Amino acid sequence: MTGHPIHLGRQAPSGTQERELHTEHAIFIVGAIVKPAAPTAYESVTLLNVTDRTMDLTGWSLANKFKRKYPLKGTIEPGQYLTVPLTLPGYSDYLRQRGDIITLLDTNGLKVHGVSYTRSQVRSGWTIRF
Repeated sequence: MTGHPIHLGRQAPSGTQERELHTEHAIFIVGAIVKPAAPTAYESVTLLNVTDRTMDLTGWSLANKFKRKYPLKGTIEPGQYLTVPLTLPGYSDYLRQRGDIITLLDTNGLKVHGVSYTRSQVRSGWTIRF
């Protein structure tokens, strides 16, 4: 596996330790807007939490083909999507319009999920579905 287990430290109802959750099966990159339609809009990446637990993304990051990391924060609820606008200063054009790789990394810097896209998939204002 590429991800290490998340130790939640919670007790299961029976009084036994709850099973570990492996991050590589927890959150997936499901979409990205690489070329926003409006000049004032931002690129974004959409994540999906497939687990039955709220996941804290503090310390997690996105990485592009050049291994440049975009820090994440906040939480994503069970079964929910979270769209992350790439708004931090210095990250304009973080996702390359001619194709790129997007990797989701956990707090240990381990790959949780990764996707790629090509130039032909990039359309102004459209979300690329992975």
